[in-house]
Amino acid sequence: MGSHLSNDLPSFKILLVDDHPTTLSGTIVVLRQQYQPVEILVAQTAQEIFTQLKSCSLHLVILDLSIPETIGDTARGEIGITALKRLMARYPTQNIAILSTNIKPLIRIRPEIDSHQGGFTVIDKAQSTDSLLARVDAALNGYSDTREIKGFQSGIELKPEWLDVLNLAFQEGLQDKAIAQRLGVQPTTVRHYWTKLYDVLEIYSSEERQDGKNVRTRAEILARQKGLID
Repeated sequence: MGSHLSNDLPSFKILLVDDHPTTLSGTIVVLRQQYQPVEILVAQTAQEIFTQLKSCSLHLVILDLSIPETIGDTARGEIGITALKRLMARYPTQNIAILSTNIKPLIRIRPEIDSHQGGFTVIDKAQSTDSLLARVDAALNGYSDTREIKGFQSGIELKPEWLDVLNLAFQEGLQDKAIAQRLGVQPTTVRHYWTKLYDVLEIYSSEERQDGKNVRTRAEILARQKGLID
């Protein structure tokens, strides 16, 4: 399919954010075949995204979630999510397309995505080229398509402090007392947060709840499966 936008503008700019050279080159070829004329800029880190945005106005940002903060750092989904939140906050009308192998983490920032005023589409890298181009075209023209993360969400609603508990427990390996200190709350409050998390994760078995280790292990597995933590 052809881009509606490419018929209206003599030239437009796309920023492609990905730290894998092979993926970058392949995506650039596909975009150049579809859109003429087009200027494709490249960023390989979260830091470079905002350097590029300071220097020019972009019609679309195509963002992989698993990126490093700076050159030499390890690529992580959490970095991409943080960069995306910052991008939407600073540029509320920027058209954005997510192109990633793991799109589940997007459910963590569902409210921000729903409030974003620019085009916003989600593309799994496993999708076909036709699907990729259709989502890119939709984002370029200011439309939203987030059906995949709606499927993952399944009614999950997490308060920020509950997500903090998951990250501190399973990303940093902290126990409840240390989590309470980091969050500035009482240990009983942290235990209350866990009960809410168990409910969200649908861990209801009385036998499982009698064994803290078993229930925490299952909570970690389910949280990762649902994309709530990396």
